[in-house]
Amino acid sequence: MFIFRSPVRISFSGGGTDMEVFYNTHGGAVLNATINKYFYSFYNQREDKVIQIISSDFQTALNVEDFYQLQFGEGFDIPVAVIRHFRINSGFDIFMASEVPPGSGLGSSGAVTVNLIKLCSSLKKENLSKKEIAEEAYFIQRNILKLPIGKQDEYASAFGGINFIEFDKNGVSVTPFKNEEIMEKLQKRLLLFFTGKTRKASEILSKQEEGAKNNSNVVEAMKKVKENCFSMKKALESGKLEEFGSLLDEAWKYKKKMCDTITNETIDELYETAKKNGALGGKLTGAGSGGYLMFFCEEKQHDKLINALTSKGLKLLDFKFDTQGVTQL
Repeated sequence: MFIFRSPVRISFSGGGTDMEVFYNTHGGAVLNATINKYFYSFYNQREDKVIQIISSDFQTALNVEDFYQLQFGEGFDIPVAVIRHFRINSGFDIFMASEVPPGSGLGSSGAVTVNLIKLCSSLKKENLSKKEIAEEAYFIQRNILKLPIGKQDEYASAFGGINFIEFDKNGVSVTPFKNEEIMEKLQKRLLLFFTGKTRKASEILSKQEEGAKNNSNVVEAMKKVKENCFSMKKALESGKLEEFGSLLDEAWKYKKKMCDTITNETIDELYETAKKNGALGGKLTGAGSGGYLMFFCEEKQHDKLINALTSKGLKLLDFKFDTQGVTQL
C-alpha cells in the first residue's frame, strides 16, 4: 500500500489575481499558507484489472472493470481525469479521505488533484518537481475539466509553507517565507472558524472570471487586492504583525468588490461581530459565501473572540502551519 498526503491552504491576500484572464494582462500575486489539515489517498495494487475508487467524504464509490471504462460525470471527475492523464491502466483500489469538508474554502480541490498527481506520477516513476506537479494539477482542472480556477491552490498544496506567489504571462514565481520566529508569532494570532456552510466555488469563480473580462470595476478591485498583497508581504517580512492584521481587513473590503456573491448578510454580521470582539482583520479563506472565516486577533483577545463566534454557531478549527507540501508517507 502507498499513502500520499497533501495539505489544504489559507489565503491571506491576492485570491482572484491568480486567474489567467487577469494575470496575463495585469500580473497577479497571492500570499498564502498551508496548514496541517490534509487530503489523503491510499493506493493498493490489485491482481485483476478492476479499478475501485472510494470517497470517504462523499460516502460513494466508483467501480469499473478496467481503465477503459472510466468516465466523467459519476462524481469522481478529478481522480478519473488524473488516472486517464497518466494512463494508469492496471487494476487498483484508491481510498480518499479529507480532514476538512469539500467546498469549505481551503483549496481542497487543488489539494486532491495535487495529491493524485503525486500518486500517479510516482507509479509511473516520473520524478516531477513541485512546480511541475502544480502545473499539471492546474492543466487537468482548467483544460480537461474546464473548471474556472486560478493557480494558487495547486501551488500552495504542492510546495507547502507560507509562500508569496507571483503570476504573469511568462510563468509563476514562488518565494517561500522561512522566518520561523515570525511564523510562530503569526500562527498564534490567527483563528479559523467553520461557518457550517459549504459552497460550489466554481459558480463564484465563473462570475469573477467574467467580471475580470468585462467589468472595469472588478478589474480595479483586483488591482487593489494585488497591491494589498505586496503590502502584506512587506509587513510580514518586517514582522509588523499588527499592520498585517489591518491589511487583512483591507483585503477583505477589496475582495468583496470582485463579485456580489462573495459575501452575504450572515457573513457580514459574523465579520462585524468578530471586529467588535478583538479581531483586527479577517476574511473568508476561499472564493466566498461560506466555508471558513479566518481572523487575526491578539492572543489576549482570543477567548473573547472565540466565545462571541462559537455562541453564533461557528466551530473553531485548531491548526498549525504545514511546511512539507504534498508528500508520500
